[in-house]
Amino acid sequence: MWNNIRLLFAKEITGAVRDRRTLFLTVFFPLLFYPLIVGVMGHFTSAEQRRIVETIPTVIVVDRADDPTFSARLQAATEFTPFYETDVSQGRADLDAKLGPLMMVVDKTTGGQGLGLDVTLYYDQSDQAAMYAAERVREFLQSYLKDVLREKLTALGLNYDEISPPLKVTVQNTGTSESVGRMILSRLLPYFMVLAILTGAMGLGAEITAGEKERGTIATLLVSQLSRTEIVLGKFFAVLTVSLVSSILSAVGLLIGVRFFGGGLAPLGTHASFSLGMGDFAWILGVLLPLAVILAALVIIVGSYARNQKEASAYLMPIYMVIVLVGIVSMTGGVSFAGARFLIPVANALYALQEIIMNEPQLQHLIYTLAANIACGAFLIAVSIRLFKRETILFRS
Repeated sequence: MWNNIRLLFAKEITGAVRDRRTLFLTVFFPLLFYPLIVGVMGHFTSAEQRRIVETIPTVIVVDRADDPTFSARLQAATEFTPFYETDVSQGRADLDAKLGPLMMVVDKTTGGQGLGLDVTLYYDQSDQAAMYAAERVREFLQSYLKDVLREKLTALGLNYDEISPPLKVTVQNTGTSESVGRMILSRLLPYFMVLAILTGAMGLGAEITAGEKERGTIATLLVSQLSRTEIVLGKFFAVLTVSLVSSILSAVGLLIGVRFFGGGLAPLGTHASFSLGMGDFAWILGVLLPLAVILAALVIIVGSYARNQKEASAYLMPIYMVIVLVGIVSMTGGVSFAGARFLIPVANALYALQEIIMNEPQLQHLIYTLAANIACGAFLIAVSIRLFKRETILFRS
């Protein structure tokens, strides 16, 4: 049995290697495309960050405090360029018209000259330029408060520098360049590796199932000495091999890209170093293998059911879109994944890969992931064999 499976496997792999389109998409495309796309992303991200840092933002100011001390300091500000308006509604209109990324409304409640100010900042927190402008305004206000207090204390005959502040807060960043690099990789690598498995499986799987039915060559194979089970397993292992090779080469291409061009992907003011150990790669392959089994078996099932390649592509598109959606959700980190959720096939692999890359693997999550995906993969292989044995499905018109 296994000798027959090996022969069919060798035949399908040879056909895939001879097919220039499959060879390009599986081997050369990941090694060329991913470094290129990461390089382009890193270049534009880094250029945009430099532009934001080097640009002095325009701040829309509605000054209703009528405080001479603050007004004089505001006009002399170097952190930003004030653009004055008389009322909030006009300021909001200017903000909507992108005349400035931030609006500052200043009122005066109580206190003497220079004190008792009530400052409200309006800005879009999803806008990186607005966030940077807000940080500059905060620095300006902190400096202003310190100078006003210094003047008031000096007028009272007290030395500001000799007075201990009531509270001192120091922020220490415990993150390292390696942790930043792993954070970036944990967002990118699992998504692209899983996507590469699916695209690799779809490219070959539809061709050697629905494609053979469309060309009529499947009948020749069915009358050979190979059993239906051997035919399915031979094709399955070929699809599995191609999808895994595609995924591994995609990971290599992505790692090359982030290694040489990924510095620009780091958050503003941080540095990233990208490296993974052999132990990480071993766990990654261990998680990817059952996932590849699931996706390869799904492609074989769809290809066996479809009447032609066009129909197979139409049936596979919803599966592709679901994988893309789950991958995007995992990249954004918007869904908390823990405990029994790791029993959900496909999604569990994405989150388990993130934990591995972040150097935070949890044994329970890995066990859940492997057990669920192995069981699901075995079930789908059994379904593909059963489906291939049904003449009404295999030769439906």
